[in-house]
Amino acid sequence: MLWLKPLELGVIITNEFLVLGIISCKGESMQPKKDNYAVSADNARLLFLKEDQEKLIRKFSLRADYRYLYVRFLDMTYRIERKSGLIQRSVDCLSYTEDSSHQAALSIFDYLCWSREGRKLSNQWVSLQNLGYSFHTGSIEGGGWFSGWAERFSGRTGELEEALKRLGGQKMPSADVSSVLWLFDELPVYLQFWDGDDEFPPRLFFLWDSNTIQYIHYETAFYLIELLMRRIAELSDGKK
Repeated sequence: MLWLKPLELGVIITNEFLVLGIISCKGESMQPKKDNYAVSADNARLLFLKEDQEKLIRKFSLRADYRYLYVRFLDMTYRIERKSGLIQRSVDCLSYTEDSSHQAALSIFDYLCWSREGRKLSNQWVSLQNLGYSFHTGSIEGGGWFSGWAERFSGRTGELEEALKRLGGQKMPSADVSSVLWLFDELPVYLQFWDGDDEFPPRLFFLWDSNTIQYIHYETAFYLIELLMRRIAELSDGKK
């Protein structure tokens, strides 16, 4: 997983099957062993395989056949093999490629298995700080966690706007570039980007519906942001 900028203190965030990562007190990235991520993804996959898949199909109005369940994420279709839980993705619903990343597994399975029956969006946007835990507010809110991606699009706001448009984002009037995007069919995120200048570095913020934790665990928001920004980068680099 890409760590974008060091925090000041060591942090590890977990829940039933999520492992976000560890940052050293010296400000250096200390990745958990790769098998920790693999174990977390495998645990999520096993949890999915224990679920009543017909119930999930009805719960989310999923497209399904005898072999796969299909989940939309941004402009892509992910399909999950019903017997194994293996994940593939496609941009045209014709050609699929395997996505073995822990971000995809943990995000998709958390959304499918965690979302509450009575879930409902509030239509009120809140920061990550207000969504969940309030540690390292400065590092999360437009700071260290996303600074690498912010720098990636510094001076390239046109590319960012075009990528967001291709993702079906709804342009918003705030920031230099801002858009509301639907990650999953029921889960939106509000991206805000301020380009840098002589006084301030570029900043990237993400706002969430205040009821987001009715759909995913707090930790999963970080995996979703990583998947979103990787997809934006792919599109801005001219990839399908």
